Amino acid sequence: MTSHSDSWSTENAVKFYSSHRNSVGEMYNSEKYFLSQVIESGFSILDLGCAAGGFYQVFKRFEPTITYTGIDISGEMIRRAQHRHPGIPFYVAEGSDLPFEDQSFDLVFCSGALHLADDWREILHEGWRVTKKYFIFDIRMTETSPTLEDIHVSYEKMAFNNEWDGISLVPYIIVNVNDFLSILTTLTPAPAVQRLYGYYHPVSEMTVSPEKHVCMTMCCLGKIKKPMEKSTWEIPIRKPH
Repeated sequence: MTSHSDSWSTENAVKFYSSHRNSVGEMYNSEKYFLSQVIESGFSILDLGCAAGGFYQVFKRFEPTITYTGIDISGEMIRRAQHRHPGIPFYVAEGSDLPFEDQSFDLVFCSGALHLADDWREILHEGWRVTKKYFIFDIRMTETSPTLEDIHVSYEKMAFNNEWDGISLVPYIIVNVNDFLSILTTLTPAPAVQRLYGYYHPVSEMTVSPEKHVCMTMCCLGKIKKPMEKSTWEIPIRKPH
């Protein structure tokens, strides 16, 4: 697999995440939907793909007693996160090879990263391995085409703040819904809770892909059973139980 750490370390990307995605007001509804249901007092949280660490403050707003760890493939992002939040553990590492023991965290959170990584399958398994309770992540899905994961076919320009160096790209992964549901069956142990919140939306202006609309899907997998509100699932196929 190819590491795209250089693309995530560009100055405009680091600058963007230093000033965006730092507050509850900037959260997606799908993120609020699940975080409000699962976070409990004293939770340990791994922010997988933490960028400049903006969600540290977000998690603290949900529950002040949480302990937080951030990890990202970009050394520049992590240096900025360490500068902004001294004393908080931040690590540079690949999401497909996490430097943590099994079940190290109550919650693993990965938002805005999985669909931009060509090792997304490995990241999915690693996030599941190191959580003891919940894994929340987002993914882009389709029911009308095969899974798209070739960067030459489907990709996103790293053009934050309307700036692009003309070089930096990452894959834009769009997963066929049947492939995704099949992958979930390979997780060990099998999820005790499987909830998905999805809605159709156009891809961003910086995305080049055969698919122009995708189902933006936030997923919450649980190793423990806990009642949740009924989920929204707009892809008219097999609904999760």
